[in-house]
Amino acid sequence: MAGWLARLPVRVRLTAWYLGLLAVILATLGSFLLLRLRADLVAETDQVLDTQAAGILAESDGGLEPMPAASVAGLPRGDTVAQLLSPTGEVRARAGTAVPAGSLLTPAMLRQVLASEQVRAEVRLGPDRARYRVLGLRRAGHGSPTVLVVAAPLSDVDRSVDRLQLLLLVAGPMALVLAGAGGWLLARAALRPVDQMTRQAGVIGAHRLHDRVSVPDAADELTRLARTLNGMLDRIEHGLVEQRRLVADASHELRTPLAVMRAELEVALRADDLSAADAEVLASTAEEATRMSKIVDDLLTLAHRDENNLELLLAPVDLGEIATEVTTQLRPLAQAGDVRLLVEAPPVPVVADQARLTQVVTNLVDNAVKYTGAGGSVRVRVWEQAGWGGLAVTDTGPGIGPQDLPKVFDRFFRLDAARTRVQGGSGLGLAICKELVEAHGGRIRAESVPGAGSTFSLTLPGRPPAAAHRTAP
Repeated sequence: MAGWLARLPVRVRLTAWYLGLLAVILATLGSFLLLRLRADLVAETDQVLDTQAAGILAESDGGLEPMPAASVAGLPRGDTVAQLLSPTGEVRARAGTAVPAGSLLTPAMLRQVLASEQVRAEVRLGPDRARYRVLGLRRAGHGSPTVLVVAAPLSDVDRSVDRLQLLLLVAGPMALVLAGAGGWLLARAALRPVDQMTRQAGVIGAHRLHDRVSVPDAADELTRLARTLNGMLDRIEHGLVEQRRLVADASHELRTPLAVMRAELEVALRADDLSAADAEVLASTAEEATRMSKIVDDLLTLAHRDENNLELLLAPVDLGEIATEVTTQLRPLAQAGDVRLLVEAPPVPVVADQARLTQVVTNLVDNAVKYTGAGGSVRVRVWEQAGWGGLAVTDTGPGIGPQDLPKVFDRFFRLDAARTRVQGGSGLGLAICKELVEAHGGRIRAESVPGAGSTFSLTLPGRPPAAAHRTAP
């Protein structure tokens, strides 16, 4: 039960606990009122019986023994009944419309009256077993003592208690419903700042770390929570800024020595006196240096993008022409892997940085060719729709699982099951594609069916940058 409640929203839990507590309070208060009302009404009945008994005793002649039946017969008519009993329980006189022929007192009660001179109890009389309140008094005379018994019905008491009980049963649930609605509204009003902070925090990402949540104008727990969240965001922003600065600075510093290393390796590879083993080592080292240079360039691109310093030379370009050039360059790689490379690229004008867009298309097609098995195919298709240009790269490779698909554009994310490290790559290619496409005002997405291949598609604006930030189709 506790686990089930813990999964409910805070607003629902607050209302539920409030209603539960209120229900316990109402039940306790209702029970107290019922018991108190019954006790008060029974006390009033006892006072009536005391008055009636005192009147009967006052009308009787104290010297007579036993008490004359006439005094009992003078009792007011109605449901009130009276009996005059002998010490053995014999009824010597009686009065009232519902008085039974037998004694109103049990032998135990009779003995108690004879011993203590008074007893109060509840008995049931008549065929319908109606409840009566009984008062028994012992009167000592010149001879053997006699017992006066007066009884009054408790039907009025029961009716009053039943009416109050019915009222509580009807009004209680209505009060709970109204209180629940009020509690829901109060909880919603109290948690409105939390909802606002949640919405604001939900849109804060890596590119909006300067945003902060609103601080309520009050000195309460929510204000402290908002300030704590803002403090945490300050620390996260500071840490990421420092990390990005480190990556950018390291990338800048590494570009020059890597370029020098590559140049020296190329010069060394042209030497005529190299042995085959030395040439193989130098070639492998040059290949790794080239790979490191590409990683450094990618990191530098991401660092510029994070700092909003990525320079794009936007101009009208033909997306179909770029797709054709890229597939032509990568066709030998596809043929070496026994992969069919198909292209459908009509002229489609877009506004983009040609070098950056070529880098994106090359990454997408290169990935598709590398991760499509022998005998498979890669299809590159270009289209135009509603003023936007689109390109899709579809392969027949192993596909991507649904648990990994949302993460394929994350930095350094690798699908080791399908894309092994034997094929190289740093896990930055698709992240670079995403950042470059979004920097152009476009969108990129991935679709995949495990075992049936994947499709990576992008859309770019076909108009100048002023209109480039519309939602892509």
